[in-house]
Amino acid sequence: MSFHLVGYFPKLTAVPSNWHDSDQVTEICSVSTCIASAPEGWINRWLHNEMGFFNTPQDALNVVPQGGTGFSVFAYRLLEQRFDDGRPEPLVIPPLRVAPVPESFVSLGFDIVTKDLSDFFECSPLSCNGMASEVQVNRYCLIDSPDLAIALAAQYSRGGGVEPGYYHVFEVLREATRVPAPQFLPLKAQTR
Repeated sequence: MSFHLVGYFPKLTAVPSNWHDSDQVTEICSVSTCIASAPEGWINRWLHNEMGFFNTPQDALNVVPQGGTGFSVFAYRLLEQRFDDGRPEPLVIPPLRVAPVPESFVSLGFDIVTKDLSDFFECSPLSCNGMASEVQVNRYCLIDSPDLAIALAAQYSRGGGVEPGYYHVFEVLREATRVPAPQFLPLKAQTR
């Protein structure tokens, strides 16, 4: 099992006030931007790499609008496999110029994410499709065990109440000193 660093991304991790999939969740730190919001207009800055992430934490911070508060910068490591109809397939990750993860970052857990119709990664069923109510997630709405995350990616790739597409497993990391207080915001409309 090999994870490859693919970049950094700034997110707001507030739990929407009407999101009730798990009482244990105090922040949604998903790879998806469906609930853990990205800075508005980030893509128009053209600082991202071909995986849709940023090569340095500073590049990620540079897309946060002036005066934007509450954003955390995450680092993402991607499993070099994807899952299709329950079967693992090798995943070729293009050469990237991603800066090494700073020592101040710690692992928060593992997320399962689709990629089917978009150039970038799409939905995280733990937070987007209510799967956090069916499996044990940690306070970040992530899975603690990489083995369980891999088993869930294989399961979700077969369908059954989650988004269609190829499923991927990410390790999610964040700077240990940057832990925002939980906030509760209205749920925004999902866009695809």
